[in-house]
Amino acid sequence: MLVLALFLQIQAADSVYSTPALRAFIEQAAIANRNPPLSLTGYKANVETELALILRDSLGRELVAQIEQLAARADWERATGKYDVHVVGFRAQSAGAPYSALTWTRMYTVPTLYGNRLVLGMNDGLQYTKRDSALYAKMRRRDSLQGREPFRAPHPLAVDREKFYRFTGGDTVATMYSRDRAIRLLRVHVEPVRYPKANFVAYSGELDFDAERHQLVRMRGRLVNVTTAKAPLILRSTGAVAVAYMEFENAEINGQVWLPAYQRSEFQAQMELLGDTRPVYRIVSRFHNYTLLTDTVLTIAQMDTAPRTRSSLTFASKDSVSRFSAWQDNLGVSSGRVSSDDFDDIAPDVWKPTGKPRVDYWPKRLEDVARYNRVEGMFTGVSGEVRFRDMVPGLSARGTAGWAWTEQTARGAGSVQLARGNWINSVRAERSLTSTNDFMLALESGLSIGPLLSGVDDADYVDRWTAALSSTRIIGHVDRALLTGEVAFVEDRPELARVASAFLYGNAFRPNRNAIGGRYVRGTVKVVLHPRVTAETLSPGFGATVLYEVASGELDWQRVEARLAARRYWRGFMLSSGVDAGAVSGSALPPQTLYELGGYADLPSYSYKEFGGDRAALGRGLIMYQFPVLRTPRRVKFLVVPGLSPGIGAGVQSGWTGASSDAARSALLALGGDGVTPLSRPTDRIRATADFRLTFLSGAMGAGFARAVDHPARWRPFFMWGAAF
Repeated sequence: MLVLALFLQIQAADSVYSTPALRAFIEQAAIANRNPPLSLTGYKANVETELALILRDSLGRELVAQIEQLAARADWERATGKYDVHVVGFRAQSAGAPYSALTWTRMYTVPTLYGNRLVLGMNDGLQYTKRDSALYAKMRRRDSLQGREPFRAPHPLAVDREKFYRFTGGDTVATMYSRDRAIRLLRVHVEPVRYPKANFVAYSGELDFDAERHQLVRMRGRLVNVTTAKAPLILRSTGAVAVAYMEFENAEINGQVWLPAYQRSEFQAQMELLGDTRPVYRIVSRFHNYTLLTDTVLTIAQMDTAPRTRSSLTFASKDSVSRFSAWQDNLGVSSGRVSSDDFDDIAPDVWKPTGKPRVDYWPKRLEDVARYNRVEGMFTGVSGEVRFRDMVPGLSARGTAGWAWTEQTARGAGSVQLARGNWINSVRAERSLTSTNDFMLALESGLSIGPLLSGVDDADYVDRWTAALSSTRIIGHVDRALLTGEVAFVEDRPELARVASAFLYGNAFRPNRNAIGGRYVRGTVKVVLHPRVTAETLSPGFGATVLYEVASGELDWQRVEARLAARRYWRGFMLSSGVDAGAVSGSALPPQTLYELGGYADLPSYSYKEFGGDRAALGRGLIMYQFPVLRTPRRVKFLVVPGLSPGIGAGVQSGWTGASSDAARSALLALGGDGVTPLSRPTDRIRATADFRLTFLSGAMGAGFARAVDHPARWRPFFMWGAAF
């Protein structure tokens, strides 16, 4: 019996710690990190935080839709567990979100990494409204019945850690230097233990320790829901995945104690039914200017236990918050230094590039399975993907197939892709309905369910058959530069509008503009510099795209295009500009290759695609100034609404098209109409619209007056939602 008991003890130890040495180290680390050093009774520090709402595409490119920056003074008291974050500065930029990112988090920093429980972002130590109190009391009762602690996860170094976690590793990964001391960092991997009827939130990831003093220096991982309960049907049926990542780094302050230096929380979600674009909510905080408090007398009980953290988030007076100017980083810089790809190695299985082969029945884009337009009517389809992962690293195959119900036509695509290192090679064959619109926005294909909902279809289409081989080189990082080359065999077929109007609306759709059918071989080279910087997103910096295209066969042409974008924030000013330009040449130009401008998206003072030609340029510029008043966000029930944040701005949007040859003029006539007067014509001169506007909600909405400036015209009122030109 004694031997059996000893054997069971050894097995139990092995199930928690990979080695006896690791067990001994974690036991010492748990003691060292249970409570702060006796000499530390609190601290004061400055904290600068950036909150960003981002859209991430399948390549990992990030388009920023909202940025908020907060400067705060953090006060922590050991004796009471009180953690006060007092915001003294706030500023923001929004592309149209009617809410503050603070809606999704009650507290965006953690005071220390000591204690038995990890305090999550939305913790129950904050002060709530009456409505909030009732809501969270209900959630606490529910979690209590389920055996959970609301908004908290067991700390990997907690007294009861062995109930929840397994530890492996224990290798030295780096040496850092602080003052006159060389600090050897030891890394431990921690994973939650899954068992029958498990029901808790846990941490999964890395722990880095000061190997000499056993102090926790860094945590990098994600929070996982450890439960045997089935996911709700709505999540399983839509392929919804949500992950909370965390990366917390401490610094040794005055050679005495490890306290927060850098904290990053990132919440990534995806509803795969809607495509592979992934919303990201990123919070990046940096602590500086520490003042350690060491003169408070602690009782014996306070020395032995770490009180439950009680957080409060307050704002200085509205005028003071709005006038703050002592920022450490410019707007958009902190969130732009990092990428959502940083957590790929600890992502859930559905997002990982490694593991067993995986089959998913979700679309790459929503329009692959549901769209509506005046050519196809309603289109519905199915999509699937096989990722071979460890079987053949980097290899994947995808297919889509669907039916256009009014057109009574099948369309679909099949592709095979191999991603190795910085190279992405692919081969694809498809039959697609392709938009002939020019200078489209990032992530825009020209197809959507929108015409069904709005009754407006501002695009023209061609039926295109394609077999292509392409290769993309990621230069440095996906946010630095991309180089793509493609060779394709293509056949274009003209299409007709088969739907008179969306059945929800009475207004008629336009005829679909003409195209010329024919087969050709097409070669394309494209270079993209800083993909996250576009005229439509809020990332500061400079971005550029250059494209060269050549086609030969029954249809012949050559095309050169360039896109430039720049954005800068400076002392309340926002300057943004974008330029698109292109030229197409050939002895007999197909009308679908021409440039067409006009309408709300391009030149709002003119008619739909009023101008066209084989040469085109479209320029946009905007300067805005936000007054240092009324910037403080305000909570309204469960929602945090942005401060009024008024501003003024001036914008200009200009365009030009030209027909440089008889081939271009013949192609304009071939677009449709009576054969005498072209549907689109050259502009003859630069056409421009200027506006003056008042903006609100950090630029998310505005109103003003605009007029064409290339000819006598009246000023007309306009309203805009979003950071539009």
